[in-house]
Amino acid sequence: MKHFYLTLILLCFSAITLPAQAAMGDMQGKATMGNAKNTGAGQTAKTQIFLGHGKINSLNLEARTANVAMGPVKALGWPSMSMNFVVQDKTLLNGLKTGEIVSFDFAKNTTGGYVITRITPAAP
Repeated sequence: MKHFYLTLILLCFSAITLPAQAAMGDMQGKATMGNAKNTGAGQTAKTQIFLGHGKINSLNLEARTANVAMGPVKALGWPSMSMNFVVQDKTLLNGLKTGEIVSFDFAKNTTGGYVITRITPAAP
């Protein structure tokens, strides 16, 4: 009979504490997820950089844009074309002029467009 009461007490105790422990474990998981989201822990942003080469058709310092007649970009399957690019920082356009041959790096931005991250006059 003692074993019956002891088993009954253990079952009651387990029935009370296990749901509380499960809830605490769930809350700890949510706190960890919140910290990871807020701090960026475990998240890596892999931005692929592409190389372009071409001739500047036009520059707009106010709008931070450059129109470039560029050669093909094999990594993207692009043929030769003229394209408007947003420039990451308008200071990248300082000293450049229309008609100049340039080499540049560009990447896809969060809105699906492409942004120039580096641009320099091409070596002769």
